Amino acid sequence: MLYHIGIDISKFKHNCFIATDSNVKIKDFIFTNDKAGFNLLLEELKPLGNPTKIKVGIESTGHYGTNLKHFLTNEGYTFMEFNPYLTSQFSKALSLNNAKTDKIDAEVISKYLGLVDYDNLHTQFYHVNDLKDLVRLRNNYIEERSRELVHLTNVLDKMFPEFKPFFNNMFGNTALFILKTFTSKDKITKLTKKHFEKLNSISKGKFTYAKFNQLKHLAETSIGIDSIQLELIIKLSIKHLNDLNSLLDDLDQHIEFLYKQTDSKLSTIPGLGIISAATIYAEIGNIKNFSSPEKLISHAGLKMRIIQSGTMNRTGKLVKRGSSLLRKTIWNYAFLSLRFLPIINDYYHKKKLENKHHKVALTHVCRKLLRMIYHIEFNKVSYDSNHFK
Repeated sequence: MLYHIGIDISKFKHNCFIATDSNVKIKDFIFTNDKAGFNLLLEELKPLGNPTKIKVGIESTGHYGTNLKHFLTNEGYTFMEFNPYLTSQFSKALSLNNAKTDKIDAEVISKYLGLVDYDNLHTQFYHVNDLKDLVRLRNNYIEERSRELVHLTNVLDKMFPEFKPFFNNMFGNTALFILKTFTSKDKITKLTKKHFEKLNSISKGKFTYAKFNQLKHLAETSIGIDSIQLELIIKLSIKHLNDLNSLLDDLDQHIEFLYKQTDSKLSTIPGLGIISAATIYAEIGNIKNFSSPEKLISHAGLKMRIIQSGTMNRTGKLVKRGSSLLRKTIWNYAFLSLRFLPIINDYYHKKKLENKHHKVALTHVCRKLLRMIYHIEFNKVSYDSNHFK
């Protein structure tokens, strides 16, 4: 006999519904989200026999179920995660009564298990979830760094507005070193040839003596204001940026290490860096959760809204649901793919010839890339341009 276990996840407690594969109820109960609660669940599962005869369904609700999933995996049980929207729609189909409780949700999940292909996820759980935590943290740090760079620019607009345009509006290593070491335009005017040699070395010869003198002249004639407070802000801002860069370096190493432990073939796609490949892999999770490439496209929030009314039939804006980080990563790679993948370049220009706007054409490119990614991950094969002609 097979058993279907539905678990509704919440922050402090979880509802569990146990039934046979014929939907005959055995028991329902509540257990706490702690060691005692997990042991109570285990006591209820063990009498059911071999873990291979037990299917566990868990509604995907962020990080609240992470510890439980680790616990089940360590005890030899497998589980399948469900999109809350799908279980909600299934619940509505079962009854006209719109009642919704945690107890009902657990029962719905148990019943839903009998309608899907149950996939064993426990072998991928550690890598996928750990990677997801790391790539999302990395994205947070990237966004924080962007905000700090904007803040630094705003301060420089007051103290030395000519500085950033001189460096082509970029904060490279040389520019950041100058700001960190010489925090005011007055100090920059007093730079010596010895300082130039250091700056020339940091820039690997790109910061020439002519540029050195030009920067000093800009500092002497700057319209910026002198302020000890602004100097302090710049100093702290540079320190914050350096700390963020150091954190990002550490994260990148860990992300690369974890990604290399997986069976993903995404890094074989030309021009797709290992960090981007790891991000896509983590945000997708188990590719078999998606029955078609179109489902994956929907998960990335790149599906067009269909608008129908009478004889009218047209497409609207993107339905931006699902993983925003997956959508962002695919969008960023879309630009690079035009250079690295001839088939994508041809496809982009085909859309342009159809009078598509640049962003609309790139959106089509993103969807084509996701179809390629689906084929590669579902079949676990390396990228081969012959497959996508």
